[in-house]
Amino acid sequence: MPYRLHSPSIEAGTVVPLIIYLHGSGGWGTDNVKQISGGNTHGTRLWLKSEIASENPAYVLAPQIPRPQLWGAPDSEELAPYAEVLVELINQIKSELLIDENRIYIMGQSLGGIGVWDIIAKRPDIFAAGVPVCGAGNTDRIVNARNIALWAFHGAMDTTVPVAGSRNMVTSLEAAKGNIRYTEYPDVGHNSWERAFADPGLSQWLFSNVRGQSQK
Repeated sequence: MPYRLHSPSIEAGTVVPLIIYLHGSGGWGTDNVKQISGGNTHGTRLWLKSEIASENPAYVLAPQIPRPQLWGAPDSEELAPYAEVLVELINQIKSELLIDENRIYIMGQSLGGIGVWDIIAKRPDIFAAGVPVCGAGNTDRIVNARNIALWAFHGAMDTTVPVAGSRNMVTSLEAAKGNIRYTEYPDVGHNSWERAFADPGLSQWLFSNVRGQSQK
């Protein structure tokens, strides 16, 4: 599985968070480029901006899967094949780099948003926070992730991944008293990631979350 890994400018011995970004369908391929370009630029490059990276340096991992593979498998009890590979990759990176294992974050859009919902539901012990953008998932299984800080985004006019996908997941988590935020853009279609990753409060919220520490 091709992947890109951004290494922050830090002093030797510094322990920092790991951010995982799952691309949408525009990132499908094997070129190790599409997952960090085009529509996937917003979610991958945000964390490299000087005003964010200087205060909250982090490793940023952007893996890539080939068409027609999926990040999520909501109808299965098992992870999607490439999600299994991703978990292996996370473990490898944790063994090689100084990663704050209580501050591992996962986010993704569309295809990747579906993946975020699915992976956190099946491996809730790994992550401190997740950001699923225009995604959907299994409303029963997501209660497994009720202790993970989540901020979901969706456009109300989305015809590719209908907004009900996020609404239903949020409703399920709210009923389970989960740690969930939800932002819906009434005038936006499928490309809600442009607004989501430009939200001025997103980076501060993300880095404030530590696994095992409840915070809304």
